Amino acid sequence: MTKPELIEKIAKHAELSEVKKKDIAHVVEIFFKEMEEYFVKTKPVKGKDLKFSWPGFGTFKRKHRDAKKGRNPKTKAEITIPAHYTISFTPGTHFKTSMNESLSSAKKGKK
Repeated sequence: MTKPELIEKIAKHAELSEVKKKDIAHVVEIFFKEMEEYFVKTKPVKGKDLKFSWPGFGTFKRKHRDAKKGRNPKTKAEITIPAHYTISFTPGTHFKTSMNESLSSAKKGKK
């Protein structure tokens, strides 16, 4: 799904019929900008993961990857991959259950 598709889907909700797409787009932009700023600017507390959790949907976590040795697949030369941060996502129980239910019902329909 693309950003315009998301905005379109949100705008179609009956309770938002009075809200302009431009305003919805602005809120979506703010939401993702706030998430980005949180993960970029927040200093983690020792012993606690830096994470953003949305109940029922899932949890985003910032993870640190140590520097490691790698290999350029074209030249076969050894390289050092620098230490960096990445984001992982773990789906929530409700989200995971919904996905698996839709998958099992799709398989039943094919038989």
